[in-house]
Amino acid sequence: MQVNTNYAYQANDTQNKDGVSNSNKTLNAVALGKDDFLKLLITQLRYQDPTSPVDDKEFIAQLAQFSSLEQMQNLNETIKMMMESQQKLTALGQATAMIGKVVEIYTVEGESLYGKVTGIQFKNEWPEIVVDGKLYSFSEIVSIMEEGTSVGN
Repeated sequence: MQVNTNYAYQANDTQNKDGVSNSNKTLNAVALGKDDFLKLLITQLRYQDPTSPVDDKEFIAQLAQFSSLEQMQNLNETIKMMMESQQKLTALGQATAMIGKVVEIYTVEGESLYGKVTGIQFKNEWPEIVVDGKLYSFSEIVSIMEEGTSVGN
């Protein structure tokens, strides 16, 4: 049995400021998951013809597919968590290597400044550098220099 994507229309009824109803219909993709597969299997067993029950081999094959689907979903989640952990460790290593270096930062407010990285702190589970007592994310770093390097404008 193959698990496919099911498309369903969803009606969104809204009212404008005059109280007139507007109906918007959108096409949403709904993926069938392991719970849907199990419900389908139970329904199939409940309404099967008693004179011609489901073949044992077919039933075992469906259970094996269900088990495989669940294991693949669990493996996918585990891999996602491992990749995120690896990315955080890599970011930590990069941030640690910046301690004592002079960085040029272009802040989200549009300010450009130079300062020495004095530490690292975690914010939202990701490392950020500390420059002049303030936290900055990696995306704000424009350049990294050794201390004592002259900065040209």
